[in-house]
Amino acid sequence: MKFVVLTDTHFVARSRRIYGLDPAERLAAAIACINRDHPDLAFVIITGDLAHWGEDTAYEHLADVLARLNAPPILMMGNHDRRDVFGRHFPGVIRDTDGFVQSTQVFDAATIITLDTLNEAAPNHEGLLCEHRLAYLEQALMSAPADRPLLLFQHHPPFDTGLRYMDTIRLANPDAELDVIARTRRPDYLFTGHLHRPIAGSWNGIPFHIQRALAHQVGFDLETEGHIPGSHEAPDYSHVTVSGGQIVIHQCSFTYAGPRFSLHDQAALNGAVG
Repeated sequence: MKFVVLTDTHFVARSRRIYGLDPAERLAAAIACINRDHPDLAFVIITGDLAHWGEDTAYEHLADVLARLNAPPILMMGNHDRRDVFGRHFPGVIRDTDGFVQSTQVFDAATIITLDTLNEAAPNHEGLLCEHRLAYLEQALMSAPADRPLLLFQHHPPFDTGLRYMDTIRLANPDAELDVIARTRRPDYLFTGHLHRPIAGSWNGIPFHIQRALAHQVGFDLETEGHIPGSHEAPDYSHVTVSGGQIVIHQCSFTYAGPRFSLHDQAALNGAVG
């Protein structure tokens, strides 16, 4: 099974920009590359912060751009999203019985669980897994087939990464999530967004991948407090292959327009690259 991970599209209304960037241009460029280079995807998952201000006009714009995507999308909630507004423009997206935008999808190669960590009542942008969502996670982990990998997706990381301001707005109750995992089943991989940086590691024995944002980026700065350092670093998407119990993640810089050459080419080795 092959799929693509995107995150933090931060869409706004048509003709608007945020932090000097047009999110629609970046998503359109990503989709063009994905459609061209990856015709065999099971899905493309966007792990939250679909819109920057949660506006009708932003979700309407997002729906129009996503219509160009050949692979089926799986859309998730982030801290900048608004469920009811989102639902008006994406009525077919799966919700659980409590209305949260989360689902369990079983494929031949893996089980995909998506969690809704949006806390619309939070005074800041931290995430939350309430009792209903924790119960959903418990049931999903218990019922997932044991004969294939289990991949868990959520917008907010449940751990600190050293990005000082971002660590104050991660998932607010990671211990509750870990308690559910400890008494049910450990996911084989955890995918998150939210931090606008490419980060990988392990959380309590669970390998994780934090996807770089599609829109503006958070700068690599482990010292700054009190505000979020931003940058215009190039975006990317991740191409994931799950096969025979092996999970391979390639990060693809789809905006790169420079030269391509063979490392075995003597002329290129000597600097003749154009």
